[in-house]
Amino acid sequence: MEVPPGGWQAAKKGVPNTPTVSDEKRVIVLDTDHAEMSARRLVWRFGEIDTGGEWPPAAIGVDAMADLLKKMGDYESMTLGEIFKPGSEHGKRYVVEDLPAPALKRLRDIKRDDETEIARLRCGGKPRLYGFLRDHVFHVVWWDAEHQAYPSKKRNT
Repeated sequence: MEVPPGGWQAAKKGVPNTPTVSDEKRVIVLDTDHAEMSARRLVWRFGEIDTGGEWPPAAIGVDAMADLLKKMGDYESMTLGEIFKPGSEHGKRYVVEDLPAPALKRLRDIKRDDETEIARLRCGGKPRLYGFLRDHVFHVVWWDAEHQAYPSKKRNT
C-alpha cells in the first residue's frame, strides 16, 4: 500500500477527548501557532449537520456536490497551518457571539450556540462550508452556497 502525501496520521493513545455539552460555552481553542497542531491535516465529521434552516448541506445540487467533494479532498491535503494562516482566504474562524443575527439565531434554534467559535472554508467564489473545528476535525454544520451566513463587509463603503 502506498503511503499518502504527508504520511499516515500518528495514532493517539487512549480515548479522544470529546467536549461535553453543558449550560456553559464550550471553549474550543485552535492553536495553529503550535507546531504539532499546525502540521495536522484536516479530516471530516458529519454528525452535526443542520438539516433545516437556510443552509442545509442536503440542499446542494449534483454539480455543486462534485465541486464540494473535490474541494474537501483538496483541503484534506493541506495542513491546518496552511488553511487557517492569518490572511488566508481558505479558512477563517469566527466568534459565535459575533455572527450576524440570522446565523446566531439558527445556532440558538439548533442548540449549538454553546460553541465559542465556528469555522468556515471557502469552496469557490461564493460557496462556504461552515462547521466546528475541534483539533484537526471539521464537524460540518452548514453549506452556504450564496455566502449569506457571514457575508463579507464591503471595503470602502
